[in-house]
Amino acid sequence: MTALLAAALSASVATTPASAAADSPVTIQAGSGTVGDPWVPMREAHTTCESTTLFGNYSGGAHHDPIVVLPSGTWIGVRYVTGDGRSADVLWHNHSQWGFLLRSCFAFD
Repeated sequence: MTALLAAALSASVATTPASAAADSPVTIQAGSGTVGDPWVPMREAHTTCESTTLFGNYSGGAHHDPIVVLPSGTWIGVRYVTGDGRSADVLWHNHSQWGFLLRSCFAFD
């Protein structure tokens, strides 16, 4: 009887999901991808347009202050997508340069 009770208790402890959730690491899904709640860590992506400009600023629905033109396939990290969905705050990994990139010119990896 004692062995049966011990087996039942160990089976219920082994299937308890609460401990697994508490030990889960932060993943690329953390955050909502907004200015106030950016993805931490960044989500990995790459440019998809033949060439696209990385800009220093984005406001009023327009990009300003060009930094560099990136070719297709450039590896970037995406911190968040702007509220209007037209741009994203990204990190150009090769040069540790932050900027804004047209949302239609990159894909998440």
